[in-house]
Amino acid sequence: MAMVYALWKNFQVLERPRDAQQILFWGSLFIVTLLLFSPFIPDWAEIVVPIAYSLAASSIAANHQMRKADILASPAYEPQPIVTVAAVAIVFFLSFVVVIFALIFTLVSTGIIEP
Repeated sequence: MAMVYALWKNFQVLERPRDAQQILFWGSLFIVTLLLFSPFIPDWAEIVVPIAYSLAASSIAANHQMRKADILASPAYEPQPIVTVAAVAIVFFLSFVVVIFALIFTLVSTGIIEP
């Protein structure tokens, strides 16, 4: 979720609303799909999916957003402090944990999966 937010926010700052909307739509769709099917995916996918997701987000950032050197050279933009980036990541991680617990509780209480 943090990667989708970071890409979306970067597109907003770059004043590219269509790209921001696209990343928000496709990223959210991927997250919801992943959440819905997470109890049923094989064990190997627990490693492959986060790696693939990270590589895809990195590729989008590298190909469609500004590089750090360009940000530093530009008077119009400035890099975000690491504390801000870490805080956003922690907030989204905690949000994700809450969503996962709610999803698992719902699936167990409805009998879709067994504890």
